[in-house]
Amino acid sequence: MKEKVEVLLSTMHIKNEKELKEILDTNKITTEVIVINQVDNKENIFNYNDKGKEIKSFQEKGASKSRNRLLENAEGDICIFADDDTKYVDNYNEIIKKEYADNPNADAIIFWVENENVKREKNKKVGNKKVNLIDVMKIRTYEISLRKSAIQKLKEKNIKFDENFGPQGIFDKGEETVFLSEMLKNGFKIYSVNKKIGVAQNNKSTWFKGYNKKYLFDQGAIFYRIYPKLYNLFIIQYIIRKYNLYKENLSILQAYKEMKKGAKKSKEIYGNTSKNR
Repeated sequence: MKEKVEVLLSTMHIKNEKELKEILDTNKITTEVIVINQVDNKENIFNYNDKGKEIKSFQEKGASKSRNRLLENAEGDICIFADDDTKYVDNYNEIIKKEYADNPNADAIIFWVENENVKREKNKKVGNKKVNLIDVMKIRTYEISLRKSAIQKLKEKNIKFDENFGPQGIFDKGEETVFLSEMLKNGFKIYSVNKKIGVAQNNKSTWFKGYNKKYLFDQGAIFYRIYPKLYNLFIIQYIIRKYNLYKENLSILQAYKEMKKGAKKSKEIYGNTSKNR
């Protein structure tokens, strides 16, 4: 299998080649990689490109902004998103290439990356199946891989990570959920496989502070963004099903009100556009 796998890695505050090498070694990245590095000021901008290891720095903030930069610069035949604490198994390259060979119609394949930190938002296996609009709620960005032809189609259709969602956005979460939902609505074929390619290590989440008001506000916004006609049903089932997660902070009525506030904010931004089918 001669296809080239490229890791698309988002990070912050890398100042030099030594720090870049430490991240790549710690995370066992052996394939080609492009790193988008967000910095606070121009003096910290560090760019580097050698033997398939490339880093580009930008004075900006936002997880979705970083992912969009990665999509703009991706060159691999198969690309997989990564955070700077995504540590890969030894044979991740072969696992990824084999699954694409076995699924020639796939535009994207979701792999399993185990979350080791109980203080981060829990992620769940989707299963060995074709992904649907319900499944996207379970997926994390560092589990998403894309075929090169799919990235080209994304550019043609102007599909990107919505920069209103994700850390440093209006809503702190949901960037991958919205991104995958837009792919599905535009006919992309997305499959999930329960093949483990790595672990999300013990780094503290930059945004997850528990199941509080802001978390529920953001979840309500996600539901409206993806399901504008059915969002209220999704909110109701969510507050019932997830009661044990937020009950120490909020009552059911309070949770419902916060999610409705989030949906209202999302509606103010997106309205009833054809984009929100």
